Amino acid sequence: MNDLAGDSAERRRRFGLRSQLLLLLFTLNLVAATAYSAVLYSIDRTEIMAGIDARLRAAALAVAEIVPDVYHARITGPDSIPAEEYYRLQYRLSRFADASQLQYVYTYMQFGREIRTVSTSATPREWETRTRTGFFSLYKDAPPKLYQSFADGKPRFDEYTDKFGTFRSIYLPMRGVDARPYVVGADIPLGTVRDRLNQALKTSIAVGAAMFALSMALGWLLVDRIIGPLIRLTSFTRNIGQRNFQPDRAETAALEKISHSRSDEVGSLAEAMTAMIARLQRYLIDMEAATAARERVEGELSAARDIQAGMLPRQFPPFPERTDVDIHALLESAKQVGGDLYDYLLIDANRLFFVVGDVSGKGVPAALFMAMTTTLFKASALAAQTTGEIMGRVNAGLARENAAQMFVTAVCGILDLRTGAVQYSDGGHDAPFVRRADGALERLPKLPGIALGVFDDATFETGAFQLAPGDALVLFTDGVSEAANLADDLFTIARIETALGTARADTSARRIAQGLADDVRVFVGQAAQSDDIAILVVRYEGP
Repeated sequence: MNDLAGDSAERRRRFGLRSQLLLLLFTLNLVAATAYSAVLYSIDRTEIMAGIDARLRAAALAVAEIVPDVYHARITGPDSIPAEEYYRLQYRLSRFADASQLQYVYTYMQFGREIRTVSTSATPREWETRTRTGFFSLYKDAPPKLYQSFADGKPRFDEYTDKFGTFRSIYLPMRGVDARPYVVGADIPLGTVRDRLNQALKTSIAVGAAMFALSMALGWLLVDRIIGPLIRLTSFTRNIGQRNFQPDRAETAALEKISHSRSDEVGSLAEAMTAMIARLQRYLIDMEAATAARERVEGELSAARDIQAGMLPRQFPPFPERTDVDIHALLESAKQVGGDLYDYLLIDANRLFFVVGDVSGKGVPAALFMAMTTTLFKASALAAQTTGEIMGRVNAGLARENAAQMFVTAVCGILDLRTGAVQYSDGGHDAPFVRRADGALERLPKLPGIALGVFDDATFETGAFQLAPGDALVLFTDGVSEAANLADDLFTIARIETALGTARADTSARRIAQGLADDVRVFVGQAAQSDDIAILVVRYEGP
């Protein structure tokens, strides 16, 4: 019996509480580290693919702006576009693809069962070897998803291999002015995508391994210190937690007594807990300081919002002594400061300049870029003769000082208050609406023009139209058309047209602008505002 008792005690010593806790800790940490690595890689992969797809979508939209709709409307066969014009367009697309770190950008049209390349970029190697894809080239091994996008008009992402390489691509169906479909696309090498995914996998595994090692190291220390008077120390920990980490004199004295009277793990644990309480108190003090600092930053952002609002005209009516024009505008930023802008000023006694724009991005960077854009528009409007010249000057100024590679879309115009004649230019922005005095609604033709700040040598056309007394011009940013409700439905251009078309015929500029904004708010409901909103209404009252 003594031998049996000795064997039992030996077994307990070989696999006692410390060993059990360490084994449990090892199992839990291994499972947690593995799960954490898997979740981290899944998140990274999702973010990487979302970022790549967002780049492809943005590139396709930019290509749709670079290649005008009228270009595709002219294409009927291999001799539709002069070679010089095609290669000039190919050069611009190649510059854009290189700047965007893309392999190719292009547009296709379908004739019967054949898909033809009607515009495309070329790689530097293809330019050197003169192996660029020519106009109306047959795409023999076109992927099935490209045919599907032509068939149903839905955008798609695809991964495929052809004679040009292995890519991840986007197919974005569009319709030209003649209603014929064409597809805008952009390619990024799949090797680049796989390299980023492999790097994300390695990082996830490394983080999981580091997490496992750190957890085991800390767990080993904790296990060594738990063997002592566990209940007493647990009670002390619970009590101090209930007091928001404020120490009790009696409990602190008891803890110090344990620390001084014992030199084993229990004493070390008591000492560590004393140090932990001190660190927590310092942390609480630091948290209070950080909260105060955050409040100061929020106050500074609020001041920045006021300063930004002060840069835009806010007094309505702006020219109370004049009866030939009625103007109203509003701006609602998604963050404390934003990038949407509107402005207007009298160039002389008889001409009114106006502009609405939308800076890429949000927050402080967009606000700074918006301030620079507004300043350039004011200076250019007073010096230039046409809206196309104004756009060109502003574009050149933004491109020169654009270290952050931001851009702004804009529509500007000049209204002759004597005749109602308007000249306007478009920089990649949504076309405005004209609401006639009798309530009829028209949308201005979309003029060619890319966003400002991208290429310093971009040119902009000057269009013209006529306003009669009582007609109102309604300009807006995509924060209106792309306002989303809780179901992620967008407000859309169609709803803007409905809102403007149902207003009273004798509505003032203020009522038109506020009525459109109210319709957007009702549609959005409780959903958070996702983008800045700017609306400008210029109503011509007659000379």
